[in-house]
Amino acid sequence: MGVGSISSRSKKQLFLSYFWTAVGAFLAALSIKIFLLPNNLIDGGIIGISMILTQLTAKPLFPVYFIILTLPFIYLSYKFIRRTFFVQMIVAVLLFSISLVILNRFSSPFESDPLEVIVIGGAILGIGAGLIIRNGGCLDGTEILAIIINRKKGFTVGQVVLFI
Repeated sequence: MGVGSISSRSKKQLFLSYFWTAVGAFLAALSIKIFLLPNNLIDGGIIGISMILTQLTAKPLFPVYFIILTLPFIYLSYKFIRRTFFVQMIVAVLLFSISLVILNRFSSPFESDPLEVIVIGGAILGIGAGLIIRNGGCLDGTEILAIIINRKKGFTVGQVVLFI
């Protein structure tokens, strides 16, 4: 196998990673914009805090709140986690925010039974976040804290289960 095939494979993997991160960011934004926010449902973490601020101010500033609240966690990812994770997180956060702005102009809310909204919106948000995590990044800053604490304290699955 020649050097050219290794670099082209790496470029292909990098492209696919960013592609799936973009899909994940769009799905997460779709869930927030179409399912959760219009039905006054709140997610957890930084996304949830941004949603609460959006509800309190009654202005479509969710992307702005989200980016501002995520900045300290982006710094933590730069300082304590590998560079590729840091870059992937920035890409995910920016694509998520851009998707929210686009969906704000071209979408209408999904209004239905609250349980149906929760299940469908939560599933779409979970798939979006999962795609981002699967491709080496994260969307919500609280995941950064979990990674850092796990590295410092070394929790294992067995210890977490015993703790619960």
